[in-house]
Amino acid sequence: MAAITPSTHITQIKQGSIITGNLKSSQSIRVDGNITGDLLSDEKIIIGINGEIGGNLRGIDITVEGFVNGDVMCKGFLHVTKSAKIFGKIYAKEISIEKGAELNGKVNVGKEIEIPELNTSSPSRSSSQDKAKSISSQPEKKDNYGSVAW
Repeated sequence: MAAITPSTHITQIKQGSIITGNLKSSQSIRVDGNITGDLLSDEKIIIGINGEIGGNLRGIDITVEGFVNGDVMCKGFLHVTKSAKIFGKIYAKEISIEKGAELNGKVNVGKEIEIPELNTSSPSRSSSQDKAKSISSQPEKKDNYGSVAW
């Protein structure tokens, strides 16, 4: 199988931008703003340190530096930096997690795992500020996954 060469075109959502709805692109996507909805890319997805996603991610290679409240489905390499916070299920063929990253959900990693199809739905997930408020106001749960709702 030939390696996928990303295009030089990148869809960018700049800091301060707020989008409600799903985004699908055949090129790479970089998010430094806020999106409530699912992101699908045929290439790479980068969630910058100021990026906040309230929805699912599906791409070939994914880098998360910011906040994701949703499932992450990576057909290639998933890189989770020390500043990342992910609340949701993770599916990846390969993964790198820096010390300090926060993951709250089930993690499935390996060459043989099956990446589920993403059926996009209407946006319904909250931002990290809403998540922080709801976590602090809820009683502590005793399961292994905290207060993640799936």
